Amino acid sequence: MRLSRLFAIFAGIAAILLGASSRSDSRSSAQTAEPRVIDVVAQRYEFVPSTIAVMQGESVQIVVTSGDGFHGFGIKQFGVSKEIPRGETVTIEFTPDVAGEFPILCTAYCGDGHDDMKGQLIVKAREVEQS
Repeated sequence: MRLSRLFAIFAGIAAILLGASSRSDSRSSAQTAEPRVIDVVAQRYEFVPSTIAVMQGESVQIVVTSGDGFHGFGIKQFGVSKEIPRGETVTIEFTPDVAGEFPILCTAYCGDGHDDMKGQLIVKAREVEQS
């Protein structure tokens, strides 16, 4: 009788500890958000939208589609440089770790207006939480 009671106590403690462990795991996985998806069209001689605003440290997935010809999509500060073939869609994932305003450039010559094909990435500084 005494042994079964001791076993029941240990089983109860183990269940409590396992439950607390799985709850903390589920909280941390909930905090790991999916990347924010932003659709962009590259077309003669613009990006639509031309301005993208994100938060510092936010995981970003930019889905770029060529609306007409061969283009490129580059954000030098974050090492982004992708070719966007005619009629295709390319997905670019990165996490901007620096706040500021950064040019988005067409990195593939696309015609006479190529030099005017620009956009802007605005990375807003993440607020520091105070304890």
